Amino acid sequence: MEIAFKFADNKEDAYQVRRRVFIDEQGFQDEFDAIDEDARMIHLTVYCDGALAGCARLFPSAIEPKIDGEEGLWVLGRFAIFPEYRKFGLGRKILQAAEEEASRHGARRAVLHAQCRVAPFYAKSGYEAFGPIEFEEHVEHQWMGKDLV
Repeated sequence: MEIAFKFADNKEDAYQVRRRVFIDEQGFQDEFDAIDEDARMIHLTVYCDGALAGCARLFPSAIEPKIDGEEGLWVLGRFAIFPEYRKFGLGRKILQAAEEEASRHGARRAVLHAQCRVAPFYAKSGYEAFGPIEFEEHVEHQWMGKDLV
């Protein structure tokens, strides 16, 4: 399977993945927000053998209203993979690509607001939980962070 990533000119592809995974599959209603429209936000999309398979987004913490923005801190999130591409190790590849892209933009630390059911996945990649468990709509989430340098 040939895997390719895009970090520009891919907003509609990212939205397609997020609609199918977060709205249709998981039942979220408020999937899109002002962060998606901020010029500093980067959509990451992944393609397997040329077909759209998943996405994530990353941005400097200054545009995340739920945390204190600080220099070198980036937020990663909205990791989603179409069901037919799960169990091929794409999650780890997308996470690594997001971390590398954030680092290229000056990130020294990454944080994410993980759904609690997948927090162990992020922990295996070095992320540590902090703060209280919170609900986003009907799903429990946990802030997690990792030093990138």
